[in-house]
Amino acid sequence: MTERRDGDLALSVPRACEERHYPASFWAGLWGFSAKTVREWFRDEYGPGILRQPNIGRRRKRDYTTIMISASAAARVYAKRTDKDLIH
Repeated sequence: MTERRDGDLALSVPRACEERHYPASFWAGLWGFSAKTVREWFRDEYGPGILRQPNIGRRRKRDYTTIMISASAAARVYAKRTDKDLIH
């Protein structure tokens, strides 16, 4: 963990690899959207806090990718999606 000083109080800020990651369905339930919608939001998102595991080469079944999302990455995308310029 990285220590950050805020006045006299030392705050622990977890690195992306130390955060717990959750599936899109977790965030969908929390935000009241479908898991499909949340997966769409994260389809082109890359960076810290987003883990992707492609599952390829499965016989007679389609390939897919599992996405696991940390709280910091979810907050980043949520802030983008709730930007007042996007809401009409």
